[in-house]
Amino acid sequence: MKSKWTGSTTCEYPSRDYLWSGARPATVGVKGEETIGAILAMTAEGEQRNVGYKARLRPFQEIVAYWLSELGVIHDFRVEEIASGSNRWQARDITRKGGAEVLLTDVGFGVSQVLLVVTLLQYVPRGSTVILEQPEIHLHPLAQANLADVIINAVTHRALQIIVESHSEHLQLRLQRRVAEEKIGSGDVTLYFCDITDGGSILERLQLDLFGKIENWPTNFMGDAFGEAAEAEKARLRRMAAAQ
Repeated sequence: MKSKWTGSTTCEYPSRDYLWSGARPATVGVKGEETIGAILAMTAEGEQRNVGYKARLRPFQEIVAYWLSELGVIHDFRVEEIASGSNRWQARDITRKGGAEVLLTDVGFGVSQVLLVVTLLQYVPRGSTVILEQPEIHLHPLAQANLADVIINAVTHRALQIIVESHSEHLQLRLQRRVAEEKIGSGDVTLYFCDITDGGSILERLQLDLFGKIENWPTNFMGDAFGEAAEAEKARLRRMAAAQ
């Protein structure tokens, strides 16, 4: 039977330093409280991961840094002991290439939240089921879209089943795009819309075709981005014509 792991939007605030018992935690914690301990344990045990089939194996901590960079939230990441034998550790980031190294506490809260997600997806045993609640909260739109690629990679290369509760249009659109590009099959993705009725809530399965198009998307749920852009351009043209 597959293991089940859960993640939450109520991520713990990062600390300036961490104590680590030297043991491997059973999970990263519902609020991510064991994330740094999990990274240190995997590093100490020499665990390695790769980013795809036939790709070279890399140290666990390097893979975590890779995905944080791919998300676009930071440039580099590492966990190091403050002083040899102190057993106090700091999580450090470089936010952009050529930038200064800072503590995890000195960057946006979204970085610590997505650090939990990235670590969780690499930490759980292969074939596990992972449940994530709104992992996109505190992330900017591009990072929300890139998060779909992190999830797809974990599904396709670590055989995870990932259940995501999300309100992110950016994440959803990237997922649809990857289906259209055949990065993941439509049969490997199941989408549901939760609607409210007089008797409570119901789940309606959305019909995702081979090209990533949703055939029965609820009207106006995500708004009309193309319509908004078109109306804004019409308004600009009217004002420019009136000013001439």
